Amino acid sequence: MTPDQVLPSAIVVVIAILAIVGIVRVIRRRRHDAEAFGAGGTSTVPAGTDGIARTPIARTGVVYAAGEEWTARSSNGSTIDTGQPVRVVGQDGLTLIVVASPAERPAE
Repeated sequence: MTPDQVLPSAIVVVIAILAIVGIVRVIRRRRHDAEAFGAGGTSTVPAGTDGIARTPIARTGVVYAAGEEWTARSSNGSTIDTGQPVRVVGQDGLTLIVVASPAERPAE
């Protein structure tokens, strides 16, 4: 390779590397965005999932279920106190519909 060919070859290599890096970043970002939805990475919580009330649930409140906090409402309109175990019975958009679970009894 002659000295006159080194600079154009280096420019081509740098452009190729930048193009590959850009493509990889776009692919990783799209894959991440498609899988992620919030901290837990999901937009749905299956019925039967257990959780805990983080705030009182009167009309609406906040529960911790499936690894993240969700807006929730009681399935029958009853009030659920802070700290009470809950069970997911449905979902309306991003709002979980929950019922109070009886407190677990310690093993005898």
